[in-house]
Amino acid sequence: MAHDPRAVLSRPAPPPDLTVAYGDGPEQLVDLRRPAGGGPVRPLVAVVHGGFWRAEYDRTHTGPLAAALAEAGWPVAQLEYRRTGQPGGGWPNTLADVRAGVAALPGVAAQALPGLVAPGP
Repeated sequence: MAHDPRAVLSRPAPPPDLTVAYGDGPEQLVDLRRPAGGGPVRPLVAVVHGGFWRAEYDRTHTGPLAAALAEAGWPVAQLEYRRTGQPGGGWPNTLADVRAGVAALPGVAAQALPGLVAPGP
């Protein structure tokens, strides 16, 4: 039986611990997951999903990966952004959203997950 690589798009995952905005748009969001256990404070893992910048592909399909990383003890942020087919999505705004979201992650995570994320450089 052949494996369908598109199955990754529908795998279930537990919901994030918290979803916060990094911008004013409805798609400018980041899902945060607290690390499991009481281990050491670690750097934040940023997950930026693929999907050809198309509206039909969002951060949902990276939920299992993000949940597994959090279970392994890492604080995780799943970044969402405007995509083609949404108001303001496509070039250059999709790239601008990703850049703004990644730049905002250290502050967003430090505020939302105090004491769980190692400070950046």
